[in-house]
Amino acid sequence: MPTLARPVIASLAIGAMTCISSTALAGRRSAESHLADQRGAASENAEKRIITITGTGEVSRPADSMRTSIGVESRATTLKAARREAATKAQAILAALRGLAIPGLEIRTVDISLSPITESRAGYEAATEPRIIGYSASNQLSVVLKGASPKVLQAAGSQILEAALAAGANDVRGIDFFLSNPTEARRMALAAAVEDAQANAAAVARAANVRVVELQAISTDRQELYVAQKGVFMGSIAGGFPVEPGNIRVTAELTVRVAFAP
Repeated sequence: MPTLARPVIASLAIGAMTCISSTALAGRRSAESHLADQRGAASENAEKRIITITGTGEVSRPADSMRTSIGVESRATTLKAARREAATKAQAILAALRGLAIPGLEIRTVDISLSPITESRAGYEAATEPRIIGYSASNQLSVVLKGASPKVLQAAGSQILEAALAAGANDVRGIDFFLSNPTEARRMALAAAVEDAQANAAAVARAANVRVVELQAISTDRQELYVAQKGVFMGSIAGGFPVEPGNIRVTAELTVRVAFAP
């Protein structure tokens, strides 16, 4: 009998250990699950205590640069004649602009095009090829002046337009004024946007009867908006074209995340 009793006792002991081990494991899993739930709840509460708000900043600076597009279009019954006339006028425009002797003035050709002119006929068959009655030739110039004072830009804009038109230009597409280096203005606009976002967050917090405790993140995904000022033509005075450069606006938008507490 003693020989048989030992295996039975050993089996009972092993079963008891297995039961204790399973109970301990289940308890540990329950504790880990409870801790995870607590962490999830804390994270959810933290997310609920975040304000996401935008800010906008704007800076205005006097223009220091200008650009305009000046061209000539010629029409003739033959392609050769149209090309010759356009080339002659373009050379005259170039000579006139260079003759102004404006320091820093940049002139370059940006487009040359040739195209047929077809007869306009109403009610003809769709399969009928329109008859070519002539040709058009055009030459477009880009004229740029950078790093000048508003007064210089004002005078140069008028001189450029007058000289080009007198030389035969018949396609003038206005004047754009801009900043030659807008970097500093962009930085100032960004700084103003941060201040605006912080003020907005403080206003929201006061209205909600809470307080801002931490600035957590700033997002500048939105690109700064650079606004070029169009030249304003003020009419013809003694045959001239007075223009006003005006100011350039640089704006920036960003988003901030701030934490708050009751």
